[in-house]
Amino acid sequence: MTIPKPAAVFDRTHEWDELTRFCTDSAPGLRIGVVRGRRRHGKSFLLEHLCRAVDGVYTLALQQSRAMALDRFSDSLARAIGFRVGRFTSWVEAMDAAADVLTSRRAQETPPLLVLDEFPYLVTHSPELPSVLQALYDQRGPSSGRPPLRIILCGSAISTMSTLLAGDQALRGRAVIDMRIGPFGFRDAAEYWGVADPETAFLVDAVLGGAAGYRDVVGDPPEPGDDGFYAWLARSVFNPSHILFTEPEYLLAEDPRISDRATYHAIWEAVASGAATPTQIGGLVGMDAKSLTYHLNIMKAAAFIRYDQDLLLQRKPVITVADPVVRFHDLIVRPNLVDFELREGRAAWERSRETFSSKVLGPHFEDLARQWTLRYGRERGLDDIGQVGTTTVACREHRGHEVDVVALDRASRPRDKSARVTLLGEAKATNKPRTAADLRRLEHIRDVLCAQGWAADDAVLALYARSAPAADLAQAVREGRGMFVGMRDLYGLGRARA
Repeated sequence: MTIPKPAAVFDRTHEWDELTRFCTDSAPGLRIGVVRGRRRHGKSFLLEHLCRAVDGVYTLALQQSRAMALDRFSDSLARAIGFRVGRFTSWVEAMDAAADVLTSRRAQETPPLLVLDEFPYLVTHSPELPSVLQALYDQRGPSSGRPPLRIILCGSAISTMSTLLAGDQALRGRAVIDMRIGPFGFRDAAEYWGVADPETAFLVDAVLGGAAGYRDVVGDPPEPGDDGFYAWLARSVFNPSHILFTEPEYLLAEDPRISDRATYHAIWEAVASGAATPTQIGGLVGMDAKSLTYHLNIMKAAAFIRYDQDLLLQRKPVITVADPVVRFHDLIVRPNLVDFELREGRAAWERSRETFSSKVLGPHFEDLARQWTLRYGRERGLDDIGQVGTTTVACREHRGHEVDVVALDRASRPRDKSARVTLLGEAKATNKPRTAADLRRLEHIRDVLCAQGWAADDAVLALYARSAPAADLAQAVREGRGMFVGMRDLYGLGRARA
């Protein structure tokens, strides 16, 4: 049975197909799905529309006491089925009653569906709930021959949701879906915001990323140009009265294990400023690397930071901030907090322009270049792109080279000396035109890699830039020595031709 995706649901085609397939599968017994993702990524919106489409029961947990949560669940169930089933005193009683009532309803086109959204709020005061669901599954699972029933558990506390199905947890082996709802990709985000100008779309993405919920709280995108962009910032992330002014606080509040928020804010600031290893972070935070391990593991599990591995060599991973809005806040807002609170943001913004360019736009543009290579490179004839990342190439002549974009072929594995390098690229977010000298640097890096034994002879050399290429680079591209990828290419608006 095919259920069309509602027009109100933007993108999420694959997620919708997976969820509707799960919900319409007529196999007997209980089946469980897990949906997780960061705050404001659209999980609840998607699941609410799913429940409407299949006549399911959607209940959103709040930060309430156990008794209040049970009453809220009873109320949600009563509204869905049209009559009350009594007051519950335990989750065993509540889940058994819900399963009985939902599976005994009149004939439906699809199996009954129950969605428990913000599931971590329930687990906080009722840690036995996963075991209750385990027992329910053992009684009503696929092999029981009982009527079909589908339950989806959803939550924003990634560290909690990611462990539901891990190791010796109660629900291990009892779920058929473990879906991560992430932010929109940069092209989809531009379409979602309704921004046709690539430069404006890039600026919005560098500040807020692809979280769908930010458009609801910000409203219209910025007008093109510096003045339009500042006016947009002034009414949102620079505005002390706006919800986004303290967004990192809300993000940290998602994880129930985080109590000392000052330490985690300090870690975020250190990483946003360029500290990329536990030792470097510890030096800025005032903790030794060993003491920092616990905090870093929590932030990694919660998807607050990323660990990016060198694509070619065995090195310690580079730690980066996962959320663009957090990076922007830590680099631009927090250092100028007093100015923004006094509504003197223009001067603070002007002081921060260099930081914004080098530490926000620069890294974000590099990330977009890697995303484009992986997802859209075929538009420019890159047909054999496997894993994409970064690397540092040792060079006696130049003290080494940091390569922004490295791609392997589809058959190669990272950090394997037999891997074939199919692309080497440099990404620059400045307004300075790239020249043939940039291409010669990539040619030199390719030669060094070949001399070190890497299969890089045929690697495409790519330059990604926000500005048009200089005349000598344009000529080199026409001669087939390399590839130039401009903003219109990144956003799929046609190939930039010199």
